[in-house]
Amino acid sequence: MEIAVGRRNLRSSNVSALSVFLLLLSGCAMPLFPQTSSTPPAPAGAVPGGNPDAENSLGMAFYEGRGVPRDFAKAAANFESAAVQGSENSQYMLATLYMSGKGVTQSYPSADYWFEKAADQGNADAQNDLGDAYTYGTGVAPNDATAAGWYQRAADQGNADAQNSLGFDYNAGKGVPQDYGKAADLFRRAAAQGNSKAEHNLGDYYASGLGVQQNYSQAVYWWQQAANQGNSAAQNNLGNAYHIGEGVQQNDGTAVYWWRLAANQGNVPAEYSLGNAYSLGQGVHPDAEIAAYWLMLAANP
Repeated sequence: MEIAVGRRNLRSSNVSALSVFLLLLSGCAMPLFPQTSSTPPAPAGAVPGGNPDAENSLGMAFYEGRGVPRDFAKAAANFESAAVQGSENSQYMLATLYMSGKGVTQSYPSADYWFEKAADQGNADAQNDLGDAYTYGTGVAPNDATAAGWYQRAADQGNADAQNSLGFDYNAGKGVPQDYGKAADLFRRAAAQGNSKAEHNLGDYYASGLGVQQNYSQAVYWWQQAANQGNSAAQNNLGNAYHIGEGVQQNDGTAVYWWRLAANQGNVPAEYSLGNAYSLGQGVHPDAEIAAYWLMLAANP
């Protein structure tokens, strides 16, 4: 069973004022989670003090190219000015720019700094992204318990990605006690929102009987939902189900169809199964050359 889990410089006259503002802001309350970093360098062109709602809207216009030429640097400047005034959306958007390096120099610590500012205001996407940061150690030291804490806060708000990631943590016992029942519940909540990773994971749970009563028909149902969204692991599992006849009527032709879709995305088990199908003539006419092609890809991922 394979469980799937899911990230300018201010004018000199403004530097001291911004530093004092952030220092006072950081001292207002004791943080619930470890602080990610000190104040990051600001993008060029930001002039704090304008109307934060207008700056956030203008930042989105530059970010999306609505009514103005798309310009990530100008978007970052407006987001930064609004962010230091407490705009939750601008804090989140500035974090995503630091994460991607669009319009600013890429900096994971700066991204995490602004994610945390937005997360502390209840932004579920920022909470989920902070969970990812602590899971993978991007800009912060890895900490599974802290990651699970942020995922929980986002999951409680209905964030499907966080629900799936927290489900994975309960599945693996990462940062939380291992609990297959809680994992299944979280996968189900995320899958109900169309999260393809959770659909795949829930299918795996029904196939194995982890946290739920084993039910191959339900496994196939959830794999089908994920496969229809292009999830290669689910496509491979669906191919296996049709090949074996588990939860569906056995059909090697349909098995090959799903293996091919998964193999075309680089799924190694599907590449092997497809090569084997061409070698044995299962669901396709035997073809040694095509079989060798897929087997070679599987042997050298």
